[in-house]
Amino acid sequence: MNAALNQESLHALDMRILAVQRTVAGRWWNFRNVISPFSRLWLVLEGHAVVRHHQREFRLQPGRLYLLPPFTVHDCFCPRRLDHYHLHFVSRLPTGNDLLSLLDIDFQIPAAPAMLEQFQRIEALYPDRKLPCFDPAQEEYRRYPLAVEQAAHEVPAVDSFEASGILTLLLAPFLRTARSHEGVHARATRQFLAVQEYIHSHMSETILLGDLARVVKLHPTYFSDRFKELVGVRPLEYLMQRRMERAQYLLLTSREPVKQVAGAVGIPDAAYFARAFTRYCGCSPSEYRASHLA
Repeated sequence: MNAALNQESLHALDMRILAVQRTVAGRWWNFRNVISPFSRLWLVLEGHAVVRHHQREFRLQPGRLYLLPPFTVHDCFCPRRLDHYHLHFVSRLPTGNDLLSLLDIDFQIPAAPAMLEQFQRIEALYPDRKLPCFDPAQEEYRRYPLAVEQAAHEVPAVDSFEASGILTLLLAPFLRTARSHEGVHARATRQFLAVQEYIHSHMSETILLGDLARVVKLHPTYFSDRFKELVGVRPLEYLMQRRMERAQYLLLTSREPVKQVAGAVGIPDAAYFARAFTRYCGCSPSEYRASHLA
């Protein structure tokens, strides 16, 4: 069984709804090179639109529920009119990874009749969870997810519990289509879940190979060799990937200067952080932030 879908992991899943509302979009719904640190669900009521990602084109049309996983670079446009519900959310495992980033799933499924009522109920539970604007390049749009997560404690616990249950029902049909994903995070989750959890909990600190080896009670050299054999990269290389992915999230959702982002992901040397980020992402931290604001 895929470790991301075992009973223990699913029960520990942290699901948070960031925004939900019904919107009638027009030709203004035309955006390029969009990337966001959260997932989207679209329930189309009338009209249609097009979303392109993974070198494929998907038509949003009535009677379908569409899922877009986090950190998926995509283009979208509406030729005329799109009456739809949209819901933004995160679904994080105890490792800090988003569940949907570990799975290969179908992006579209038939919409069951009850789904409209489910969206309406979530909207009733979170009447103030509306996007401040619809342009992903605007600063207020980008800052919104982090602001909502920071204010999550203000929501009554029973409302959050009910909303998470409804979101679970909406996601279940997609999860039934899940296929094994051979990405590095999925391999690490299957073999070294405790290591992933340690990295997530100590991200802002200095982490040495010996620290990770102690988590699984192995000699550092043996642990490094075994990790490389099962996951495909050395533990410290994997740690750097996790740091860079967290940095991408902070660059997209916070106003913090690059130096503070570097410290938040455990790399206090800003120059070294910039070089590592450029090597991993193909551009500097400032260029990455600017490229998704234009």
